[in-house]
Formats: sequence, structure tokens, C-alpha cells
Amino acid sequence: MASTRQLSSMDAAFLYYERPVQRLHVGSLSLLDGPVPYDAFTDLMVQRLAALPRYGQRPVRPVLDWTLPSWQDVPGFDPRHHIRHLGVPPPGGDAELHALVDELMAAPLDPESPLWEAYLIDGLADGRAAILNKVHHCMVDGVSGAQLLEVLTDPDPGAGPASEPATPPPMLRTHGSDGARPWSARAAVEAVATLARWTIEPTTRLPFNGPISAQRRLRWTTMSLEQLLAVRAAVGCKLNDVVLSVIAGGLRRWLVAHAVSTDRLCVRAMVPVSVRTAGDHLTMGNLVSAMFPVLPVDIANPLDRLHKVAAHMGDLKERGQAHATGLLLALAGALPAPVSALLGRMLPSWPMINVVCTNVPGPREPRYVLGRRIVGIHPIVPLFEGLGLGFAILSYADQISIAASADPTQVADVEAVTDAIAAEFDALVAALDLNRPVAASAVQATTLRVADLMTATVQTVSPTTSLGDAWGLMRRARIRHLPVVDDIGRLIGLVTQRDLLGAAPSVVGEPDETVRLRRLGWLTAHEVMETHLVVVAPDEPAASAGQRMMAAKIGCLPVVDDTGHLAGIVTEEDFLRWATVHMGPVVQESHAA
Repeated sequence: MASTRQLSSMDAAFLYYERPVQRLHVGSLSLLDGPVPYDAFTDLMVQRLAALPRYGQRPVRPVLDWTLPSWQDVPGFDPRHHIRHLGVPPPGGDAELHALVDELMAAPLDPESPLWEAYLIDGLADGRAAILNKVHHCMVDGVSGAQLLEVLTDPDPGAGPASEPATPPPMLRTHGSDGARPWSARAAVEAVATLARWTIEPTTRLPFNGPISAQRRLRWTTMSLEQLLAVRAAVGCKLNDVVLSVIAGGLRRWLVAHAVSTDRLCVRAMVPVSVRTAGDHLTMGNLVSAMFPVLPVDIANPLDRLHKVAAHMGDLKERGQAHATGLLLALAGALPAPVSALLGRMLPSWPMINVVCTNVPGPREPRYVLGRRIVGIHPIVPLFEGLGLGFAILSYADQISIAASADPTQVADVEAVTDAIAAEFDALVAALDLNRPVAASAVQATTLRVADLMTATVQTVSPTTSLGDAWGLMRRARIRHLPVVDDIGRLIGLVTQRDLLGAAPSVVGEPDETVRLRRLGWLTAHEVMETHLVVVAPDEPAASAGQRMMAAKIGCLPVVDDTGHLAGIVTEEDFLRWATVHMGPVVQESHAA
């Protein structure tokens, strides 16, 4: 029996906004450390996709868009027709791979079929292979796309097509609420203020803010996650602040190189914010709001720029801009379907933002496909009319990829943009003097494991816990770190005492502690938690964990098992306690002497 389900208003919008030059599919390119057989890869994909009914359906728009589109099964659909095998021409270097991916991402998806494609690409230098996943934005957002990537890959090299199929994820939920009902009055005020600021402070039209073509170019740069976390810890900001700061610095370098003065520019970014809750894991569709920070491209000093970004983002969070945007989206979603479709066809060619920067946490541990390790994952963001440059950021294992998508008619040298971002990150690390190696201890505790050292009984919070309650829990338990877990104990983030201090009004500005705590009650853990985390396994050597903490300048490491569930936490205090106990006899002998 055929099944149907209406799209949410937000998912439908991505269908309405589709144009010949505005193809709204997203994607990712996964690089493997070796080749995989095409037949085995196809069998693997077919098996895993069997758990995802949406991959066998297509969205059908009613006549005159009188109601919202609906997902309908495609009779006789064979997913093998959407899994292709391609090779890059010799010598199979980065240039050849880029050219192929650019061509594939510029091509439209067939609206008469399910809106996705997968490509196994071989012929790369050193025997490497790559997998390009391409799916329409009406099916997934960045977070659900990253979660689905985990369904299609394995946590160890021994798994393959013969393994048990993935547990079917829940069906698509519609957007009934963004979880912000208690905020409605405050969000309404901020929504009006946001629109007013767009009118008072219009963005500056930049060289990449013209009418787009159908062509696309994708380039990326990768950074060490531990180095990024070290910068975050040294400055006391969020990792996303660091990423936005180096992107702003990269844009500044590119603009200067193209003879564009950066003085008095108003460069506004759209930063999508996930509103997924613990129960939305592996739920397809779009569950997002957004923030609209101004990027300080006029500041040359990388450290000053980062402080500016961190303060600005903190202010936007305190004012509840993401909730305000959620309110605006909810109001837009309440419009009749024909009106929404008409607005999609009448979008202006010049938006009120300059660039999109979407940041998504990916798999924390290495993933495998048919025994081959994925050595890098690079996300792909679509371009909208008037936005000829966009950035997608994804963390994977020990690195973060910042991938730029560009229209070559506006940004002919997109590799210069990613090179400039990499140079800005190097300059920021140098300004903080973070390249000094961490000295190894002369005493090696080779048999000590993280499990022997960690605190196994951990105080945790959920994404919806208010920061006021989190603050009270920290004070009662005398701790500085609270892991954020979903309803089945999977680690999804971390809230620190520094996060709470940054979210609360200062004592100088508001001396009344009751008022400060009430302000904390307006925010939830989901809004301030860090999602890009360095984690350890219980069996990892404790000395290795300690080296990672010192290298990243962080005060704790969540301990997770191979299923992603929280098993404990190891902190600076745990290391100090162990050292104190084991140095005890030495100290006593010294006193006796």
C-alpha cells in the first residue's frame, strides 16, 4: 500500500525556491584510504537505505500548489539506479577530483525520482577512492545529513554488507514548534529588532553578491580539531566563534586582494542553528532556526577579531535571536501553501545577507566503508540567488573541514578563499603561541587506562535543561563540566562553567544574583553547549588522554563507549587525585630524610 505524508512548510520551501540556477541539494564528499568494489558498495548502500523509507519516495506538488506537497512512494523504485560508478582521469589528483565533483554537484536531480544520488569515485592517486552523496535539502538539513552518514558507514573496519541492517529511524516530523513557546513575547520583540537592524544597517553588496549561474566550484581546507579547541580554551569562547572569525579573516584577505576596501563594510552571515531535541535523532527533514551575525572583516588582528566575534555572538544569543528567527519561520510556515509557493517564485535577487556559514558536528570517531577508513569528510552547501559564496563546516574525528561552495562567475579563484582561511587560522594560532609542543612526562604510567582514572557516576543534563538549573547543579555538585546527553544516554554536547558565566549578565551590570539567575533560566543547554568535542574511550591509555587535554588546553574529556553512550568523564581533578596518591610515599620519604 502506498504511503503519503505531507512535507513541513520549511521542507516545502526548499522545493518552492528551486530554480534552474539555484539547485538546492546538499551533499558530502568522503575520501577513503583505498578502493572498494562497486558491487559490494552497491549492496551495502541498498541494505542500509532499506531502513530509510524516504529514500524511496519523491515529493509531489499538487495542482497550483493548493496544499503542501506530499511524500509519495515511487512504484518499483530500485535504489541501484541512483548509485553510480565513476572514475577520474589520470593522474587522479586533486584537480581532477575537484573538476568531477563540481560537474556532478551542478547537475539537477530528477524530480520524477527520489531526490538523491550516490557516486563511488575511483581512479584517484595512491589507489584512493571517494564517495559523493547528493540529496535535496527538502529531505535533510545539516545535522540529519551527518546522522544519516553514520547509518551508511561503520564504526569499525570489520563490518560490511552482511552485517545487520541499521535500526529504522523515526519518520519525518513536521514543524509544529521550535520548542520556544515560553519565549514568544521576548522572541517577538527580538524579531522586530532583527528586521529593524536589517533596515538600519543594510549589508554591503560584495563581489560575490550578484545573480548566480548554474556552475559550481567546491574547495576545502582542514584544520586540527584539537588546535581549534586550544584556541577556544585560550580565548574563552565557542568553537563556532573561532570558525566564524577565521572565515571573516579569510574574506578580508580575499577582498583586499581584489582591491575591495574593508573599512565600514557591513558583512552579515546567516548561521543556521539546529533546534533538534533528543527525540529527533535520525529524524529526516529540516529542524533549524538561524542567527545573523555581522562578520568584522574590518579588523586585521586575528585575536582582536576573535574577541569581537565572540562578544557579538554572545550578545545575539542573550537577546534570543535564534528564537526570534524561529518565530519568523513559524509565522512564514503559517502562510497558506499557495502564498508560500508564490513567494518562492518571487524571491528578490538581492538578499539581506552576504554569506551562509553552516556548522555541523560530524562523527567523533573514525568511520569505515567496506573496511576502508574514511580519512576526510567535506560538506557541500547549496548557493542561493545573490549569494555566490557559501561555507559548510563539518567536524570528523580529529579534524574540521571548512568547505567553500562558489559560483565561478563571481568567485573565479575559490581556492584563494580557502587558502586565506587556512592562513588566518595559522595566524591566530601563532598569535596565541599555541604551537609549542607539550613536554612528555619522564614517568610513563603505561598500564593506567582512562577507565581506571575516570569518574563513572556523572552528573548530566538534557538539551532542554535551563541554564539556571544547570548552574544550580554545578554549585551543588561542585563541578565545572556537565555533559549533555539524549534520552538514551548518547553524548551530544558539553556545558561548562565558563559557558554559564558567558551567558549570564555580569555582576557589574546586574548585581542582583536573583535577576542574573532568572536570565539564565531563559536559555537552555542546547543553546550554549559545545557540540564539537574531543572524547576518549575507556580503554585508551590515561597518559594519552592527559596529553590530549594539555594539547587542547581543556579541563575534561568525556568518556564514550563504541556506541556513543557516555561512560564517564575524566577531569584535571582526576589526574591530580591520582598523582597525589602515587606521590604520597615519595613525599613521606622526603620528609623523613
